[in-house]
Amino acid sequence: MSLVERESTPAQVAANQANGKKSKGPTTPEGKARVSLNALKTGAYAKTDRARRELMLRRGENPDDFEQLHQEFTEEWRPEHVTEAMLVKTIAEKSFDKAQLRAAWMESQLNSSRIAEVQAERRQLRARRWLPGVPNVPKGQQPPLWLAKDSPSKFHTIFEILDDLQKWYDNRVIPDTFGRDMHTLYGEYHSRAGERIRTLFIEMYEDDEGAAAKAEVELPKWIAQERRDVEREREFYRQEQEIRANAGPNLIEEEVAKKEAALERQIGEQTRLLLQLKKTRSEIGNREKGTGDREQEKTGNREQGKGDREGSPGASQSEPQETGSVAASSSQSAVATESDTADAVPPAKPIGSPSVGDSIAREAEGAAKGTATEHKTAADGEAAA
Repeated sequence: MSLVERESTPAQVAANQANGKKSKGPTTPEGKARVSLNALKTGAYAKTDRARRELMLRRGENPDDFEQLHQEFTEEWRPEHVTEAMLVKTIAEKSFDKAQLRAAWMESQLNSSRIAEVQAERRQLRARRWLPGVPNVPKGQQPPLWLAKDSPSKFHTIFEILDDLQKWYDNRVIPDTFGRDMHTLYGEYHSRAGERIRTLFIEMYEDDEGAAAKAEVELPKWIAQERRDVEREREFYRQEQEIRANAGPNLIEEEVAKKEAALERQIGEQTRLLLQLKKTRSEIGNREKGTGDREQEKTGNREQGKGDREGSPGASQSEPQETGSVAASSSQSAVATESDTADAVPPAKPIGSPSVGDSIAREAEGAAKGTATEHKTAADGEAAA
């Protein structure tokens, strides 16, 4: 096996770079935010998520609504660490609970309004059925069946009695149970249709043929009218029961306000913690960045100083060479000057030859006198002029 490293081709380099980019994970803030939540999908957090979804389904809520809200909070806050992701999830949970509480309160108010509307229509129906002049049932006294509290058994018994009345009319008979059934249904507080049914049954068997004939015509109409009124009343009862069944718990405004205030405080606390955490991480990052910049600057300064020190000896070496060359030139010039001067001055004669020295002195003295005479003559000439 060869130990010599082989150089990578450009194609291999490009492939390695592409693979490296693939292995670095998401680069966008949204992708990083999603990846930061991976730690919350296992262990206890996964159990919590499953329990939350099951609880929401049992309460009739949509778990996807919470996931959508959590995603929106994640995109807004962009958590970069697990702690930040946990805080964001807590904020999403509390916000979702607050929204659900407000929605439940609004739904409760809407259901109360619907029930009130149904009850109002039912009161109108009862007022139309009420026989004028009949007083209200005294408090504490048991009311007749048609005024009793609504229940499935109540309406079942009323329809049985109405069926018997129709059968008695068809057979043109009045059994002994007629009085008992009429008292059970109306008592002393007849409805408008109930009073007409009782009267027409009596008139149908009287000696007055005209009244009997008229009673035979009108009696089935009033039995049918009473049946329609009872069916309408039963429909109101069913509507009210259905609304109450789907309404959920009855919420009180004061309790809802307290719960909302508590959730709002929790959301505010988690938000402050998240902001403080992000601020602290940002400050730490800025300090680390500043420290790195200073270290890099110091390193650059040291390298620059080292380069300067390495360059200075060369300059000092060149300068002495130049100085030496200048000194050498000066020395050579001085030697040359001395040589020329030595060549220009005649050789000194021996000290023992006075004639020569005297002659030189006389020549110098004469030259000096001649020069002084020339200066004087020139001065006199200038004065005369």
